[in-house]
Amino acid sequence: MDKTPLLPIDNTLAVTLWYEGPTFLIADKPFRMPTYPDDEKGRGTLVNALLQSNRWLAEMETSHMPGVVHHLRDQDRGLTLIAKNDDMAQTLRTTYREQSITFSYRVTVPIEVTPRSTNLVTVYGQHPYDSVIVYDIDSPLGDTAELSYEWLGDSGSSARFVCYHMDLPTATKQFRIGLAERIILPDIDLYTAPT
Repeated sequence: MDKTPLLPIDNTLAVTLWYEGPTFLIADKPFRMPTYPDDEKGRGTLVNALLQSNRWLAEMETSHMPGVVHHLRDQDRGLTLIAKNDDMAQTLRTTYREQSITFSYRVTVPIEVTPRSTNLVTVYGQHPYDSVIVYDIDSPLGDTAELSYEWLGDSGSSARFVCYHMDLPTATKQFRIGLAERIILPDIDLYTAPT
C-alpha cells in the first residue's frame, strides 16, 4: 500500500543519511536548511528532501513535520533523528522527553557572550579563536533553539551549533553515531583571507 505524503516531495535537495534502519533514520541536516516547513505547502526543508527517497516517514500523511523527534534551527547543522513509523515516533519522542538521548555539539559563540551554568550542558572543551569561542558540549537537548536559550540566554541567536554525535538508547542496543569523534580543540590562530 502506497502512502501519499502531506508535504510536497523536493527532488532538487540532497541530504546525507548517516544511518537508516527499518524504524528510524539519522540524517545530516545542512546549514541554512529548515528541518521541516511551517505548513503543508512548504518546500526546501530536510523533511521534503527525505520524502524523495523514503516514502515511509511517521505521520507523513497528516503532519508537516513527519517523524521529526528534535529540531535544529535553520542556521545549525548536524545529525537529526527521524522516525519512520508511528510507534517508533512515540517511543523516540518519549526517550527524548526523558532526556535519555545525548547530543554532542561544537558551538561557535561570539566572544562577548557568556554561557550560563546549567545542568543541561556539559562542557568538554573551549577555545577562543579571534572573535569567537568554540565549545565542545554534550546535552540531552536536541532542539537547538531551546538549548541556545537555556545555555546562552537571549544572546544565543548568534551562536551556531553543529550536532556531530548522538548516543541513542533503544530496546535492543545503544546506538552511537557521529559525523566525528570528540577531539581536543586545537590551539591555533584562525585567519581570514582578505577579500
